[in-house]
Amino acid sequence: MSLTPEQNNAICIEFFEAAWNTGNVREDLLSADAVDHSLVGGKSKTEPGSGSFKHIVGMFRHAMPDVKLTILDEIYTADKVVHRWSLLGTDTGGVMGMPPSGKTITLTGTTVVRMADGKIAERWANVDELGLLQQLGVVPPPPGA
Repeated sequence: MSLTPEQNNAICIEFFEAAWNTGNVREDLLSADAVDHSLVGGKSKTEPGSGSFKHIVGMFRHAMPDVKLTILDEIYTADKVVHRWSLLGTDTGGVMGMPPSGKTITLTGTTVVRMADGKIAERWANVDELGLLQQLGVVPPPPGA
C-alpha cells in the first residue's frame, strides 16, 4: 500500500506527537521490523522493532514528564519525511543519567523517516546534545554567549 507524501507525513506527526506528548508509542504505525538509527549519549541504539523507540521516548519522558513536542518544519516527498522539532520540558528526573536539575530544557533536532506500506520503517535523528549539556550546566556556553 503506497501512500501519498502528505499521508506519510500525517502518520509521522500522529506517531511522534503521541509518543512524545503522551508516552504512547503507537506500534500500529511502525513496521514490525522498523529500525531506529538513533545515537543517544554517543551510544547507538539501532535495533529492529519498537524497543528502541520505547527506550528513547521513555528515557526522556522519565527525565521530563511534562515534555511537549512541537514540530517546527515539515518536509516530505515520496517515502521520506523530515521534521525539525523542539522538545520542551522540566528536568525533574535527570536527563541521560545526570542528576535532576529542575531546569526547563529546550531540546532541538531533526528527524528523517523512511515510510514503507503506510508505516514507519526507519528513523534517523540528529539532536542538539551540546545545547542540552550547556542548558544543564555540564558544558560551559560558548564565549560571549
